[in-house]
Amino acid sequence: MRKRILGALLICCICGSFFCASNRSQKSFTPESNEHEIKAQEGKAEQEDIQEDLTVETASFVSENENKTASAPEKAMEQETVREEAKTAPVVTNELNLYKNRWNIYLTRDEIDLLAQIVWVEACGEPEEGQEAVVEVVFNRMRSPDYPDTLYDVLSEDHPVQFCSWKLRDTARPTQKEYQSIYHVLYGQTNILRNDTMYFSTFALTPNVDKKICCHYFCY
Repeated sequence: MRKRILGALLICCICGSFFCASNRSQKSFTPESNEHEIKAQEGKAEQEDIQEDLTVETASFVSENENKTASAPEKAMEQETVREEAKTAPVVTNELNLYKNRWNIYLTRDEIDLLAQIVWVEACGEPEEGQEAVVEVVFNRMRSPDYPDTLYDVLSEDHPVQFCSWKLRDTARPTQKEYQSIYHVLYGQTNILRNDTMYFSTFALTPNVDKKICCHYFCY
């Protein structure tokens, strides 16, 4: 009988020790379990942040494309305007151009640009006829034995001085009006002055006035 009681007590002790060990095992794993849960939550939050960034970038990309699409018609209109202007502009290269005028004068593109500067400084406020008359004076001098035979030398000649605008040429801002006046003369579409008319000014430089156009007297 005593042995049975001791055996029962021994069994109870063994069961108690197993129960305590089980509790300790559960307690020892609890922190690790909590750590895994915390990491999982942090990973989920990070994924949500990434998704939000992607959403913002996508919205920005769509908005930028919409702006580009909206400005496309405006750019197309600007390009079309440039093309239309190019169609009406005379085609001139740096090679000699075979213009038909009574002086048989040919100008390169660089010479036309230089002459446009002078015409702008001398007569930017004059009507087209006044500008064309200035060009005719230049051509008259180029064909006269009393003056140089090149455009550059005629415009830059020191004595006698006619084109005092030479020193101001770099300040000129020629427009289509000045170029058109030059082309009209080059293509023989004008016949305004006598071939011996060599001067122009806001007052008559000689008693022989060929024509007065706006504010300028053209004399021979």
